[in-house]
Amino acid sequence: MNIFNKVDLEYDKNNQVKPVIKECIYELFERFWVLRENDEKLFYQIKDNEHELKRFFRDTFRYRLVSNHEMIKLEKIPVKPLSWMGEKYINSVPVFKSAKDFAFFFRILAFLEGKSVDQQFTLKNICDAISAFSQEQVVWKEGIGYQNRLSLVRLLKYMVKMSLIKVIDQEIEDFTGNDNHDVLLERTPHSSYFMRMFPQEEVENWKGLRDFLRYMERENQEIADRKHRYYRRLFLEPVVYHNELSEEERDYIKKFYVGVENTIYRYTDLTYERYKSSSLVVKTDYVKGEKIYPADNMITKIAILMGNYLYTRPLAFPKNERNEIELMGEEIATVLSNLRKEYKGSWTKKMKDYKLEELQKEVMSELVMWGFLEEKSENIYVIKEGIFRFVGDYFKD
Repeated sequence: MNIFNKVDLEYDKNNQVKPVIKECIYELFERFWVLRENDEKLFYQIKDNEHELKRFFRDTFRYRLVSNHEMIKLEKIPVKPLSWMGEKYINSVPVFKSAKDFAFFFRILAFLEGKSVDQQFTLKNICDAISAFSQEQVVWKEGIGYQNRLSLVRLLKYMVKMSLIKVIDQEIEDFTGNDNHDVLLERTPHSSYFMRMFPQEEVENWKGLRDFLRYMERENQEIADRKHRYYRRLFLEPVVYHNELSEEERDYIKKFYVGVENTIYRYTDLTYERYKSSSLVVKTDYVKGEKIYPADNMITKIAILMGNYLYTRPLAFPKNERNEIELMGEEIATVLSNLRKEYKGSWTKKMKDYKLEELQKEVMSELVMWGFLEEKSENIYVIKEGIFRFVGDYFKD
């Protein structure tokens, strides 16, 4: 007996957008931008469906889809900036390790703005520009100079990776060990679009980071309404905790969650999950290279074990009305110590050899990144509901 209603199946099929639209939406969220020179097929798929894509991003998120003959970029603006959003890597090595790295990077971008497309310059020109833009002296020789060279090499390699500049002659890496080494570089047409554009009158009034954050908060309130803010958080944050939303945003979820579910079903291959205290979108298929949770690595497995350990001991670790658990730093250390005693035989050598402090630091960093842990006050942490979405244990013989 066929338990499915044929009419419903046909309606579902017709209600979804074309697979190519779904693919474009997915890729625009996953990528910083799409460059014609790097992926011509995807570039023209987006171009061919640009009108529908722009309407979807505008109506659902109040996002701009910026495009020209060489580049397409979705301006993904978060409601709440999170520390991991600025993390960039080259061969698993962090690009930005300090505030100085960011300062150097923006000075290089300012230098590039003074160059025309395809104009060539040297690494030494960049060093001079960084020094000229700096209030303090920037040295490139000896001890401090070596650290500055390391920083600059990381940044330039990242800019090559992002197609902001091209290497014409010599190797950037060689500048690390030789402060006299020079490299011939070239500006690409994409560097002007790397940074989002802001109104000049606003920028001129910014005195520091707080002014910028206030502007972003005001923009999120004035340009985006409760619907757009909720969708932004759903697609950019691992978990949306309802207690962190405004009253009008929580009211939107209560009244229109069916519409949210239908939109996500129609335009993506994600699944919308809504609980009493949180909501999230979940992927059912894994594509190699994606950053997802749970991932197939040891630190994620330990996080899953930790979630299971806490979840299966409700008397020792009682939850509040939001399914949160408050723990002292020492209590987290004890949990990890117990897990290591029980499961160490199944862990990688690196995790086995970690000191407890090192293990705790890495696990807590992973939990913070995925929105599962938050520091409430000094040495007091909140384990959040999201960690209990995926819990597990090793099979026991």
